[in-house]
Amino acid sequence: MAPPPLLVEELERVEPRAPLSDLALAGPPKPRGRRAVDDWGGTKLFQPVAAAAGLIEANGYSVTVSGIDIVRQDETCTEGGKSWACGIRARTAFRSFLRGRAVACKVPPEADRALIAAECRIGKLDVGQWLVENGWARATAGGPYVEAGDKARAAKKGVFGAAPDLGGLPPAPTPVAAPTASQPILDAPAIDTPPAGTEITPPADQPAPAQ
Repeated sequence: MAPPPLLVEELERVEPRAPLSDLALAGPPKPRGRRAVDDWGGTKLFQPVAAAAGLIEANGYSVTVSGIDIVRQDETCTEGGKSWACGIRARTAFRSFLRGRAVACKVPPEADRALIAAECRIGKLDVGQWLVENGWARATAGGPYVEAGDKARAAKKGVFGAAPDLGGLPPAPTPVAAPTASQPILDAPAIDTPPAGTEITPPADQPAPAQ
């Protein structure tokens, strides 16, 4: 059944109804092409990798934490006449500190991504402060971490201390010498041979051979 026809003169335009809640209103569009910036003002670098203690690689950036002298991976330290690989140990400690968390660094807008020196934080924690006060980086002269560096050196923390104590680890297994060319790898099994002239008697459960 078709609806009754409507006359154009009977139609009336009314104002749209106001929304029931402000939640239904569309928000302004987010600007595109901007970097993720936290409240502190730094650029967030996600999934950072510690190439060395104080050297961060993430998002195409290579950032050196400002205010410190980084400890290179191949650096060795000497304490008590003994040398140890403090560079590798410092990098391991820095990686454990990062744990893949996003780092916010004050990267200049048009900086070259090859190598940048910038102040970095994880939340409210100053990355450079942590490195220096734990002895895994050296404070630059006149920088903000000189006092923390002096305390770490006096306490012999990190690279200023002795090599890690590995006494609790089990001893390494003794290497086994390889057999020489004249020495067989396996000895042939011994075979009992009866004396010459002795008649061999077959087992009782087997018939004697035919003559």
